Amino acid sequence: EWSLRMLSIILDGLESADGPLGADESEAFAAWRAGSAPVMSGDSEWIANSLVSSVASIPSLMKTLLLLNDSDPVKARVFNLSIIRRAISSKYTIGNWLVYMLEAVDPVVARRGVDYLEILSEDEDENALIPSTKRVRFAGTQLSPSQRAALYYKVSKLDYFLPAILALEETAEVDRAAKTKLLRHILDKELGSRPTLTMAFFDLFLLLVLLVTFQMSAYHVVDGAAQNSQYMTTYFLSLIGILYAILRKFGQMSSMIKISRQAFIENNFRWVDAIDWLAIALATGGVIWMEVSISTNYEAVPVTDYMRSYLAAAICALWFKLVSWLSVINWQVINLVQLLQQVLLGMRWILLFLLFAILSSSQMFYVMLSGKNCDANGYCEKQNAYLQVWAILLGQFNIDDFQSVFSVISFVAFTFVAFILLGYALIATAIDCYNKQVTFRSENSAYGNRSRLVYIAELRAFRRLFDQRWTVMQYCAALLFFTSTLVVFLFAAAGIRNSLGAYYSGGIVGGAVALLLIFLFVSIMAFVSHMTYYSFVENNGANGCGSKLCQCIAANAFVRFLSHPMEILMCKAVDVDGIHLDGTPSTAKYTDSWQGSATHIRCHVKRELMSTERHIASRMKNELFTMEMRHKKANERSRADVLTEIRASEERMERMLSDFQSWMERRIDKED
Repeated sequence: EWSLRMLSIILDGLESADGPLGADESEAFAAWRAGSAPVMSGDSEWIANSLVSSVASIPSLMKTLLLLNDSDPVKARVFNLSIIRRAISSKYTIGNWLVYMLEAVDPVVARRGVDYLEILSEDEDENALIPSTKRVRFAGTQLSPSQRAALYYKVSKLDYFLPAILALEETAEVDRAAKTKLLRHILDKELGSRPTLTMAFFDLFLLLVLLVTFQMSAYHVVDGAAQNSQYMTTYFLSLIGILYAILRKFGQMSSMIKISRQAFIENNFRWVDAIDWLAIALATGGVIWMEVSISTNYEAVPVTDYMRSYLAAAICALWFKLVSWLSVINWQVINLVQLLQQVLLGMRWILLFLLFAILSSSQMFYVMLSGKNCDANGYCEKQNAYLQVWAILLGQFNIDDFQSVFSVISFVAFTFVAFILLGYALIATAIDCYNKQVTFRSENSAYGNRSRLVYIAELRAFRRLFDQRWTVMQYCAALLFFTSTLVVFLFAAAGIRNSLGAYYSGGIVGGAVALLLIFLFVSIMAFVSHMTYYSFVENNGANGCGSKLCQCIAANAFVRFLSHPMEILMCKAVDVDGIHLDGTPSTAKYTDSWQGSATHIRCHVKRELMSTERHIASRMKNELFTMEMRHKKANERSRADVLTEIRASEERMERMLSDFQSWMERRIDKED
């Protein structure tokens, strides 16, 4: 601590003219100031930067400081030293020790690693601004946008950095790391890169293909049309979209299980994954159901209301899958989804009371109005009674239905409670939830960043899987996959199925299809299982398009011609203009526009308070210095006066002694 304090004093003296080094008049620095070649301001800045980089380059220095106990006062004193604040924000501090801390089995060490991510995300004037934790928080010095982007770029290039965050054992720590500006910046930059946009384009394109072709097939079947080439085209395209969706989900599961068991559990059982699997299952069942129905000319399997409802649910699930995909990559959609979640969560009790009002009123109206004028009255059946009350909420009702006094009173009471009380309560609650969500947006951003983190880690692992050199097992798995897919498409053709059914029994054909699906599943698992933990290494030689086949396709003139509109489309879908980058690798438009207004207000108030505190401290320091100088001068004057009085007293005593001695001498002489 003493060494760091001395280095901080030297650094303060180098960076400010009125610092300890500049104000020190002792002989230790007199020769340095009055040398033949005095140090200029540029040289002083270079010396200060060299001093900071040298301290920041000490191995495991920051790790050792972070592991100090929060209750230890030494930690607070050390992190408030200028040399440490500068070292925190230095890119020379960044090293693999950060990944080792995040991967540590001890949760305390992992928490300290997340603390450092928060420290890197905060400026000098934002210390302890957003209290996401009750522990002591510190911050580095304020950096320019280009310096901060360079610092974050070095962090993003650490091997296994993103998997290490996902591998954190505590979910709260993953969310805390996901809310940092550092991770937001890294994810934005990764989403804005061309390799990620390319893979995201294939996700969007094949999802839209599945959505459109499934709708066209459903329209064809419910209209009772015969099997033709158009239906077969949409049928096979739907199968391709389903197979790609299954491959991507298995790839996500494989990439997460290779990181850690905790990452697999936490990131494969979310509501987004539930929607994806539901859409895949419903689409698969719908394609099979439609093919069986149309291949038999709707005789063995006719189009019933259940089939129509099933296909409608499948189409709805596919649209929800599209929304869930957008809620992962587009920050505006993420904010909208979070807003809807908070609004529904805030209105849950009001909606419950509204449900009680609808159910009770429906039962009351059925009891009072059933059996009366059933030709024009919709309350004669129990099911219609609920729909009639719901229609009242929408403003559609017939006043002639309510003839008795109690029915009129019940109608007025229901409309008053539903429209006036609960209706305005719903509106007020929705506005309040909206204001809270927009105001405190930055505190609620963990979900969006975590979903994007999983998506980017999955895409990066997939990209590395195709960039790296394949093994014999991978070639065999790919060959088995394509062969199984081809045979599945052959079985999907009605003519081939009928031909096989003519020669073999249904059990043999069904067993062959089941065995074929097992081969397809095994091939997918064998292929994606080669995504290892080492697929997340940043500097492994592959950059964007590592294989020769990929490079050959990328060099094609037609592909390059189509890449520009595709890039524009994906930039709009990902909302690249809304994220904080200008596309260059060294600078970034790093602003806080994505944060809520409350964060900006607290930042401004905190800056003003800290500025006022510094001003008051400076004034107090000057006043204390002035009082000290006055006291010193008063003491010097008092000392001088005392010394003068002492000297005067000594002179008087000497004169008295001299007079007494001369008197004694005269008396002795007189007696003699």
